[in-house]
Amino acid sequence: MSKNKFLEEKSAELKKELCTLESSKTDEEYFKRRSECTVNSRCEQMKAAKNQAFDTVALWGLYGKEDMMRYKSLTLPLFMTTAGGSYDSLVDGALLLSYQTTNDPNKIYSRIDNVNPDHLAWKFAALEGIGIRELTQGLCTSSGMSAIMMATMAFLKPGDNFVSSNKVYGGTQQLFDVTYPKSGWSVRWVTEPENLKKWEEKIDDKTRFLFVESPSNPTLFIADIQKLAELAHSHKIPLIVDSTLASPALARPLEHCADIVLHSTSKIANGSCRCIGGAIIARDRIITEDKDLEEDFVNKLKGGHFRNMGPCLSPFNAMIIWDELGTLRIRMQEHCRKALKIAQFLEKHPMIEKVNYPGLKSHPQHEIAKKAMKLPDGTNGYGFLLSFNIKGGFEKAKKFAEVFDFGTQVTHLGGSYTVWVHNATTTHGQMSCEERKCAGIDDNLIRYSVGLEGEEDAINALEKALNKVK
Repeated sequence: MSKNKFLEEKSAELKKELCTLESSKTDEEYFKRRSECTVNSRCEQMKAAKNQAFDTVALWGLYGKEDMMRYKSLTLPLFMTTAGGSYDSLVDGALLLSYQTTNDPNKIYSRIDNVNPDHLAWKFAALEGIGIRELTQGLCTSSGMSAIMMATMAFLKPGDNFVSSNKVYGGTQQLFDVTYPKSGWSVRWVTEPENLKKWEEKIDDKTRFLFVESPSNPTLFIADIQKLAELAHSHKIPLIVDSTLASPALARPLEHCADIVLHSTSKIANGSCRCIGGAIIARDRIITEDKDLEEDFVNKLKGGHFRNMGPCLSPFNAMIIWDELGTLRIRMQEHCRKALKIAQFLEKHPMIEKVNYPGLKSHPQHEIAKKAMKLPDGTNGYGFLLSFNIKGGFEKAKKFAEVFDFGTQVTHLGGSYTVWVHNATTTHGQMSCEERKCAGIDDNLIRYSVGLEGEEDAINALEKALNKVK
């Protein structure tokens, strides 16, 4: 009588493990081979994800049948621990902590490895890599800012520079302009990032990468990623893209030849607004003259600066974001639909000087956005964020902030709740007037993150507030 399917599969699994044990001459050889098997298995899962629908990957990531059987849980459990399980042997521990094996993330100290952040990183990497043939790697960090810091500082030595669009989040501007010079690193701002020649003028033999935020916060500048990548690669340097506002549900820069993609997972990836986080995603092989970083960039970063500096993501936060990604496409689709209606209303209002939203034909990069910003089904979507200038300058913008009573005035964006803010006095308040002017942050600018509330409610509240501002 033949064995049933379960017994056959279990027997084959045990025979394979026994073969590995018997053919290994030392403990070290065994643990390295076991680690290699685990890495290969994850690579096969990543390859398989490329043939799956976006929603399938967003829901499950690389959490498959083997993980469920191992943890006896339908959903990814929470590994709220500083250290994790004990080592199989002294040799096992030595190999893990010298980063020679990665067979069991939960055995390494949680500052370096933990099951929850690792699964979140794999999910992000799989989502960003759906449209390309190459495999991708991911690393989760404690915040979007730490993701930017980790990804960029890896390329820099004293005396080096990098070139960046000046249309960036205020925290990014402060990191590049205030913090980095203390280490001997300098940023070269491009004040007309839509003009490729302005980028090229800034590049020299000490330039280590190009950096762009697209769409940008809060002016919604849209970069031509393909052309920027071609420029960067012609100088043998990588292109790093902060794609927070788009998320993988709307734009995947790796499809347009970018090398590294960054996210603040505190935003649309985490619609509940319950936690802070960041993510770094890269191709297995990036373009750079630094041969040490050319291959396996993310894993080398993880075992280097990341391990040493400790900007790790809490397992609890990772669990929340991992769950939230399951509804990312659904939420983004609704955000886009509502935001376009609100932007169209504002553009026609007599009290509005200008509306920044990529979905409007008046947006200077609308045609680029049409090509680059698409939902997984191929239809266009232009995101949840818009900004607008109120006629009458600072005083009118201030009055609007006092009378507008929909959503809430707070420094956040991308959640399921409508939030808005006056950027010149808050998110970009540390910039000089000249810096704000160059970055397009006018004194009468309001940033508006469209939530999932009814769009008619939002439009009625905007109409009421704008009538009071007249």
